[in-house]
Amino acid sequence: MARLILILCAIGAVWLVLRRTLPRRPVDDKKDVQNRFTPTVRCHVCGAYLDRRLARHDAQGYCCQSHDETA
Repeated sequence: MARLILILCAIGAVWLVLRRTLPRRPVDDKKDVQNRFTPTVRCHVCGAYLDRRLARHDAQGYCCQSHDETA
């Protein structure tokens, strides 16, 4: 039993040393993931999802450029 505890303590000590010496990932990676995705909306006519910047907004909601009545 004492050997098992000694082995576990040795493994823990090695893990702590490696954790402090190995380089960590930059924290800025999370910001890049968030900026990659754009908000989408659903066309009320055909149900397709498209970028909100490309959608037209009317009284019923968002629609594709192909379903826009003003075009």
